[in-house]
This record gives sequence, structure tokens and C-alpha cells, in this order.
Amino acid sequence: MASVESSESELLGPILSGLLGTDVGLSVLDWNAMAGANIDLLGLLGENGQDVTVSDPGQIANVDLTLLDLVQASAAVAEADGDTALVNALNALSVPIAELNQTINLADLITIGLPQGSLATLELNALDLIGGAIQLYNYENVVTTTQPIALNNAILEQFGIGGAEILLQVVEPPHFECGGAGTQFHTSTVRAKLSVDLADIELDTAVLDGALGALVGGLIATDVTLGDVDLYFEFGRVDGTILSADPATKTASVILAPSAIDLFLGGIDDAIFFNRDRPIAQSDVDFATVAELDVSLFGGLVQESAGVRVKSFAQSAPQTSETLFFSPPYPQRQAIGDGASSFSDLIGTLAENLDVEVEDSLGNLVGPLIDTTIEPLVGDLVGGLLVDAISPILDLTVDPLLGFFGVGIGEAEASISGVTSICTDYADCPVSGPAPDGTATANYGSPYHLIYETLFMGSAVPDTESAPQTNATATGDDESGIDDEDGVVLPPLPVGTTQTVEISVSETGGEAGYLQAWIDWNGDGTFGAGEQIANDVTSNGAGVISLSVVVPPNARPGASFARFRWSTQADLDPIEIAPDGEVEDHAVALSGTPRPRLSGQVIADTGAGNGSAHDGALNGGEAGLATVSVRIETPEGQTIAVTMTDDLGNWSVDLPPGFEGPAIARVVVPDGMLAISESTSGSPAIVPSPPNDGAILLDLASDSIVSNLALGLIPVPRLSEDSVTYTQSGQIAVLLHDYVAGSKGSVTFSVEDLSLPSEGAASVALFHDEDCDGTLGAVISAPFAVETGDRICILSRVATGSGLPDGAAVTYRLTATTAFDDVSATVQADNTDRVIIGSGGGIIVEKTVENLTRMTGETHSNSGGPADILLYRIRIVNTGIEPVRGVQIHDHTPPYTSLDGGITQTLTIGSGTECTLALPDTATVGYVGGIRWECTGEVLPGSTATFEFRTRIDE
Repeated sequence: MASVESSESELLGPILSGLLGTDVGLSVLDWNAMAGANIDLLGLLGENGQDVTVSDPGQIANVDLTLLDLVQASAAVAEADGDTALVNALNALSVPIAELNQTINLADLITIGLPQGSLATLELNALDLIGGAIQLYNYENVVTTTQPIALNNAILEQFGIGGAEILLQVVEPPHFECGGAGTQFHTSTVRAKLSVDLADIELDTAVLDGALGALVGGLIATDVTLGDVDLYFEFGRVDGTILSADPATKTASVILAPSAIDLFLGGIDDAIFFNRDRPIAQSDVDFATVAELDVSLFGGLVQESAGVRVKSFAQSAPQTSETLFFSPPYPQRQAIGDGASSFSDLIGTLAENLDVEVEDSLGNLVGPLIDTTIEPLVGDLVGGLLVDAISPILDLTVDPLLGFFGVGIGEAEASISGVTSICTDYADCPVSGPAPDGTATANYGSPYHLIYETLFMGSAVPDTESAPQTNATATGDDESGIDDEDGVVLPPLPVGTTQTVEISVSETGGEAGYLQAWIDWNGDGTFGAGEQIANDVTSNGAGVISLSVVVPPNARPGASFARFRWSTQADLDPIEIAPDGEVEDHAVALSGTPRPRLSGQVIADTGAGNGSAHDGALNGGEAGLATVSVRIETPEGQTIAVTMTDDLGNWSVDLPPGFEGPAIARVVVPDGMLAISESTSGSPAIVPSPPNDGAILLDLASDSIVSNLALGLIPVPRLSEDSVTYTQSGQIAVLLHDYVAGSKGSVTFSVEDLSLPSEGAASVALFHDEDCDGTLGAVISAPFAVETGDRICILSRVATGSGLPDGAAVTYRLTATTAFDDVSATVQADNTDRVIIGSGGGIIVEKTVENLTRMTGETHSNSGGPADILLYRIRIVNTGIEPVRGVQIHDHTPPYTSLDGGITQTLTIGSGTECTLALPDTATVGYVGGIRWECTGEVLPGSTATFEFRTRIDE
């Protein structure tokens, strides 16, 4: 509103009174003073405001204040601007709101997406500000709005209406936005209840009289006595988006999207009407009595009456979004819509949808005609009343009232106070390509600072850039516009020395600046936390900051980069956006004796996920191996340096300054793993050497940078387990063995070192147990092709000859020889079996597994998925008649698993024989390798014990 007419001013007082629950009466001059004035937000929010004090836009969210605080602070700004009329208006408003002590939060009304300093040219219309704050107060603090607003009686009387009142409630407050393209804003969502007194209106019922008379065959006279009608409105908010804002031309564009208006006729429970948490639905509307129908039959001999109840619903179609274009001068308001739209279409729809219900209280003569005749004709009468009387008063009274909330029928309005310029200074360190160490990738980030003439480094305010200025030499900002990177003087930086770096700074805006600075000492392409050389350093007004910089003795000699950031925002990191100041990036040279740098990866070179196994390269679904040590040593075995892989298997190490000559990068193979491959090419520093020994021979110069050195490991194939069993002479013994492949290849099973008590005393054959359930399958006579994790169960069938004495024994080794694909490496695993003739029995071992994650129950078959927890149980029983001494139980963490913490530490068997965990020395979570328990004393006949350990499948 640029101005307020007398008729509009008569509405504004009642509107505010209804929203606040207190009488607000201001003159038309007061309203016009607010409608025609703008409030300086810097004055309101900053140093000139007497009641609201924040120093930058970001702090606005912390301002809780009463309406009186806001009005008095606005009056103080108006007084400083010399606007006496606005001061008088705001002082008059202070009186009725003085008792309203509940607060609002300004951030719920205004969002300022601009940097510190931009508020200096940012204004907001005073009536918009105060009106929006009152709507926010209603939303946050007024549960129900109980003070109705009386509409203009002079207008109502023109249509024979005795009076009308409206109740208003803010369902959602408006939101003002200050920001750039993409910023969104919206008006209020308002709910209203209009009660209209129709008692003075007489309806012409001649048509109804004639229709009923013809049907009943006699003279009938009817009369409809009207009462109050309640109409309910839900005015949806208007949404807006800033499409563009050009600081050079000061032009902007905004798109507005009005929403639908819902109109209800009938009755709605107050608990629903005043519930802001949900919209009103058509199903919430009940029939409401609006009139009394009187029927006179046979010249008045019979008198009957019935109540008339109605309900209806109408919804306006959402208007098409439109774009508004703004250019100076500002402030400026524009609207969409032709101004010709009214309530008439909406009321017409309401009349068409009218649902009429006449009470079933008429006599036998007229009563049967209620549904077919009376209700349709009474509906026509009420519908005509809505169109002829209700629609005009809505246009003349309610529609102007909506203007205060920024909405209208078919209209919407947007206001722009100004277009401000936001200039930026970008960093120019590289963000791609090789890092200074030649191994990593440069990724220094591209932070920027918003430019103000009060805060910068060097001799002048930096030039503005619209995008990052990154290049390989950190000179992009120097070469774009003026060379403004003149604030930092960098001396030579010899490794192991202390140097002074001087930074020239300017701060004239009244707030202190803070200096942050970093130098990439290790050349890995990022500014790490340990590389910060200045943290919140201030100038103390001197204009020059002198930093004492210690160049670490282990800094990497050669080219690198430095970043300096000067801003009023403390504790900036190397890459975040700053609200003001300047950033300068510089190439630096660290002098000193050069040193070789090696880097690479330790991988599980198993060919997982369709990868290529044993090729010394990460591919397919193969993964790096964490926490594996890599040792750099001389050919004579002297350690030069040691490092460890990270979570992805990557490793890097700097050798001592000046080192040159032959060196070996050797992986320290963890328990349960096997070296299978390594890099054999890719750098002239790699010297040909055996390709499967976990070691890469190098010939290094003092400045060598050798990367991508891959060392491949695979799990060791596992064969379990040694077995001892008893059988009678001439009987057959079957012993179970379990093989798990570590990687892709083939495995051959054989019987070696067969020892018999006499020639021909026994025969041994190997059978494939395909389901691992103890059932003999085919005789094993050829190698098996295997992939990583494949399981093969082997049954060793020992047929003993007759006549063998008790105590005679058959022993042999079951050997699994694995040949790995595409390499010459092989590995052999074996178990020793012993079959003893006699009934003495002995120690019998049974191993089971249970997947606790999937609750599989206890089985002999191992299955699961990543991160599943497996519980292994090893049960022993002495089935013989003699004690057994020196019992040991051996096992190994299965491939692709590690200990999850649970393992039997000590166990007592029978009458005092104690078994203790001998391997590992310390059972830590993540352990991979062999497991062994040792029992002291005798395991008596019939004694049993169960040993447990728990593992987690690798992710």
C-alpha cells in the first residue's frame, strides 16, 4: 500500500484488533504515514536501533522481541531519519500493544540472505513490517481469535443485510526475503469466518406456492424466514521466487504463484476452525440452519413449519503464475491480475453445489413433497440470495480487507526495495591435476570472500571475480583484472628453519579482522589441520601482521602452495565461504635436500567381482587392505622406513633426505595371508625381480617420486583338520577334511607319506563330499578349479585289513596343493590322519558353525554375508578307555573373517585338567590367523569339552 484510503483505514483498525485481541484505533493519517514510509533495516537491526541490536544479518535469527520492542525501535529509526509522521503513528500504536508481553522471533518473519554490510541499502515498508509482525504474533501467540470484526453497515444496508462480522486467523504468517536469484518468499495463509444476518431480507416464495398448490390440489401459502448464515474461507498464500537480480543494471524479475481459495457454507466446529495444524476439508462442514419454512394450507386452517439447513463448498481455480520485471527507481510494487476478478464466480459455484435439507416435520399432505419439490425450490431461493446479496458484499468489504494480507481474488503483489551488488574475491590454488608431491591430486578448494572497501589485504580492495580463478601456479587471480595478490611477502622457506612472513591488512569498518593461513608442507594437495600457520591472528591496529613460521624439518622440499584469509569471521577453515575480506593464494618453494617419495596400495588381488586375479592391479570388485604394514628396506634387509595402509589400502612414505640407490618396498604379510603379486612396471625406478614375493625392487634417485606401487595379497588356502580315530581290524574308517580356497586357481588332493603296520595292511582313498554332510561321493582323481572362498569337503576312506593287532596304526598326510592362476606360485597345506586299530577309542573332534546374525542354528556348513557374526564350536570327547595326555586343539580364522571378540580363554575338563588359549597371545577384535588351545594333564575317558570363537565376515 503506497497510501491508505479512508474506507481502508476503517478496516485496518478492526483487523489488527481482531488479530491481537486488543483495541487498535489509528487515524487515516497514521496508517498513511506507515504505508508511505520505509524502515532502514541496518538502523533497525544495528547500531541505530535502541531496542534491537545485532551486528550482521546472520544474527537476526537470535532476536526475540515483543511487538512493543519492534515498534519502539522502528520509531527510533524514523526519528533519526526525521520522519515525524511515522514517529507519531508508531507512538500511537505503542499504546494499545504495550500490554502484549509475548515475543516473536524476527527470523520467522525476515530472512536476509546477504552478507554483512548489505543491510546499509536495504529497506522494508513500515506497514509491511508492522503488519507482518502482527500476523506473526497472532500465529505464534494467539490460539484462537475471539474478537470479531464488524463490516461496514452502510454497505450492508444497500443489500438489506442487517449486519455482518468476520473472525480472522493467521494460519501461516508472511515471510519477507532479502537475497539473490532463487530466493523464495510468500504472503500469509489466512482463515476467516463470516457471519451474515439475513433476518431483514424477504424471499419471494410465489414459485414454491404455485408448485405445491398444484400438487396437493388446494391453496397453499409459504414463507421463508431467514436467520444467520456462516461462510468460511481459507485464503491460500501467494508464493514468490526471485528469478534474477542484476547488480549492474539494478534490474530484477520475480515470479508470483497465487493459490486457490476455499469457500465453505454451513457449520464448522471451532476446534477445527482454530486448528492451524490442518487445512479445513469439505468433510469438516456440517449442515447449518439458515431459515424457517412456514406452510399455510386451506386458507390458514392448517399451519406447519420446518427448519431449512444448508451446506456447500466451492474452490477457486489457482491463477496462472506470472513474471514481473523490475527496474529503477526503487522501492517499487507491482501486481499480477487485472483487478476485475471478484467473489461472484466463487459464490456462483457455491450456489450450484448447494445441498439443502428441510426438516421432516411437515404433515402428511406436504411432507412427501420435501425431497422432490420443496428442497430443490428452497435451494433455488437460497442460491439466488447468495448470488444477489452475499457476493456483492464480499466484493465490497472482504476483498479490500484481504489486501492487508497481500492476497486478493485473482491478484497478487510483490515489492522490491532495491538491488544490491555482491562482489566476490576467489582463491586460485589448483583443484585438479597432480599435487606438488607428484602422487596425490591437487584439491585445495575454491573459497571466496565478499568484497567490502573496509576489509582487505595489500594496498587496494581486490578486484571482483564471478568464478574460481584456479590454475596450476596459483596465479589466476593475479592475471584476472588487477594483480591484487600483493598483501603477503613470502621469504625463502628452507626446511628446518624459522622465517618471518609479513601480511599487510586493512580494517576500517569498525570490526576486527582475523587472519588464517596455511602452507602445504607435505605437498599432498590439501591444507591439513597440522599445516595451519595462523589461527585468528589480529593486527592490533598496526596494519601489518608478522608471522613467525617454523618450517618443519620433515617438510617436503620443492614447490608447494600457501593460502592466506583475512575476514571478520573467526576460525575460518581453508575452504568455507567468508562474509567479507580477501583470500590470497601463493606458490611457494621449500628449499632443502630432496628426498624420495613412494606410494601405492596393498590389495586383495583375488579377482573378486570379475576382476583379474594375481595381476598386481586393483580391478573388478577387488578392495584395498587396511592396517597392513609396508617396510622400505635395503637389499641387505636394513629398515629405511615403515608405513601402514589406510582404510582403502593406500600407503605413502618419504625416505630420508638425500637417500638414493637400491631399496625394496616389502609388504609385511599378515597372518593368514599370502603375497601373490606386485607392480612390475610403470616407473623406470622399478627393477625386474621375482613377481610373487611381496617385494618390489627399486633403484631410486634422491628426488624420485614413485607412485602406484601395488602389492597383492590373498588369503592362504585352508585345510582342516588333523584327525585321530579308532577302528577294528578289517573295518573301514572315514575321516572328514574341509578345504577353503583363498583365491582363483586349482587344487589337487593327494595322500602322502602313507605308513602301514605291514605291507597291504590298509588302503586309503579320497572321496568328494559334495554337500559336506559326510556322504561319500565320487572318488577324487583330478584337480578342482576354485574361486575365492570356494569350499570342498573331502572324505578320507581308510579300509583296514583283517588280523591287525590292537594298537597298530595307519598314518598319512592328506595334502592340498593349490596352483594359482596366471602365476607360478603354489602353496601346500596338509593334515595328518592317524587310524588306530582297537576298541580303545580316543579323542573325537567335531566342529560346527552358527550364523548368529541370520539365526541359522548350529550346522556343519558355513554361509553368510558381509558383517555377519559366525560362532564356531569345537567339541572334543575321549571315547576311549584310557586317559589322553598332551591334547592340543588347532584351528584358524576362516578366510575373509576376523575375530569379533568372543573366544574361549580357559576351560577345565573333568577333574582339573585345564586348557588355555595359547594362540593368539592376545585375542583382539580384528585378529586374523591361527588359533590354538593347549591342555595340561590328562583328558579322562568320557570327558567332553567345547571350545568357542566368534568371527565377523569382512565387509
